[in-house]
Amino acid sequence: MKSTTLFSAVVCAAMFVLSSCCQEGRINGTKIQEGNNLVGLITDSSTGKGIAGVAVSDGYTFTTTDKNGVYQFVGNPLTRVVYYTTPSEYKINLDEQTRLPLFYKACKFDPEALNRNDFTLTPMDRVEDELTLIVISDPQCKVDRHVERFRTESIPDMQETINEGVENGIYKNVYALVLGDLVYDYLDQWDKIKDAMCNVTINDGDGYLPFFNSIGNHDHYEDCENDYAGTQNYVDRFGPTDYSFDRGNVHFVTMDNVVYNKRNTYNSGFSAEQVEWLKADFDLVKDKENKMLVFYAHVPFRGGAEKGGGNVNYDKYYDDVLKLFTEFKEVHVMIGHTHHPENYMHHNYICKGGKPVYEHVLGAVSGAWWHTNTCTDGTPNGYAIFTVKDNTVDNFIYKGTDLDESYQMRVYNGSQKYTGSKKLTFGWPEEYKGCFIADVFNDDAENWKVEFIQNGVATPMTRVTKKLRDWCMFSYFINENGRSPKNTAYHTGKLHYWTLPAPCGDPAKEKNWEIRATHTVPTSGRVNVYTVNTLQVDYTGFPATLPE
Repeated sequence: MKSTTLFSAVVCAAMFVLSSCCQEGRINGTKIQEGNNLVGLITDSSTGKGIAGVAVSDGYTFTTTDKNGVYQFVGNPLTRVVYYTTPSEYKINLDEQTRLPLFYKACKFDPEALNRNDFTLTPMDRVEDELTLIVISDPQCKVDRHVERFRTESIPDMQETINEGVENGIYKNVYALVLGDLVYDYLDQWDKIKDAMCNVTINDGDGYLPFFNSIGNHDHYEDCENDYAGTQNYVDRFGPTDYSFDRGNVHFVTMDNVVYNKRNTYNSGFSAEQVEWLKADFDLVKDKENKMLVFYAHVPFRGGAEKGGGNVNYDKYYDDVLKLFTEFKEVHVMIGHTHHPENYMHHNYICKGGKPVYEHVLGAVSGAWWHTNTCTDGTPNGYAIFTVKDNTVDNFIYKGTDLDESYQMRVYNGSQKYTGSKKLTFGWPEEYKGCFIADVFNDDAENWKVEFIQNGVATPMTRVTKKLRDWCMFSYFINENGRSPKNTAYHTGKLHYWTLPAPCGDPAKEKNWEIRATHTVPTSGRVNVYTVNTLQVDYTGFPATLPE
């Protein structure tokens, strides 16, 4: 999608050839117009009849099926797959062998031929008005051991969590979204990470968890001559990099927002062609102002950037894309890349329902690249769970792998020092001496409050305004986990810390206390309360050094 202008001459030539040599033909009663070279039929499995109004794309152009279920248009010469947007009234097609979503067909596109690809959809018994989203960031597997941990730790935890939630009536209609960086540049992990996502059973074996993937910077092959070629490994295994689907009153879209040149020389954002594709996709969504949008991709938007791969760049359609989002009632942007969580409200971009675009940057399922069981900031390896009712997010949590859903924070003593086998000592900044420090992993400044409760009396804690490092976790990384103090990846400072001076001056001496963190979900008003009444005083819960 990112480089079609060079091929305009080819398109014109192809249209001329087709108009000259293609024989007149019909599909299901529809005449194929001269010049169109990408055609097909979408039918209902229960009736055998064509389905009207289904959006179809080659990744560059959108069209819809006519009253006979036929689509036709001029395909882009760069077309690799042709695919449709699954309507809410129809089930997600799954590959019979892998049980991965199969809404596309690989297309060895010949501009001078008539390229036909047909699809069959199975109707739902009823439209899904409740959804559960398992949102996974950065598996980022570099070696076999990483894939094995994803397969034997992460996946079983998801299965157990889903099964328990379904049994209790909490989780319904479960789908997984993966936010890119499936691999860590190494080609030999592609098929292995795909295999780990195949045939993942849920509902005690009565169903499968479909993984909808997106592409990250490490999924772009670094030795290719351009961005388009660099995505081929992904496309061969998971289909288009930019696609959409509908479930209930939710429209889902993913896009490749990595503009890749060579390793470590990428920027983030979108091409003009991609923005036109997104506009065309949104134009086909009926009643947008009453629907929710879930946009999932790899690199954050947050406050944007002049250049680089940390945030979407201003000159690569940062503002244009966020403005397009506001056409919907409610918008949630799901993002990975950073390996630590952050919630970001875009107050300059207000949705039709009156709330800002809500960006959720997730902690990584691989944490700090599988070196331990936490992310770079100390947040546990894990994934997010969003529950959706109709057109709004009813609830969401960040779920640590192999941890209870209630595990949402650690509490530290700001006076404490930490050391270990390398005899290097680290501690909290002097200004936090004598303070309780609550590390609330997935907080934000607007929708959380944190209180110190002692003998029934609640005292508000204060969220830090200057980024702070988890010094217990940092000491563990350096002393026990083989990380270098010079590696800035482990210097991550974040704002998800809340502090309060201990009433007696020493948190270790306080009695009858607890820290209570209250999260009010802004879109639904649901209230979640989490409590901790013990201090994290050592490396308990952090594993021994793991192999590279």
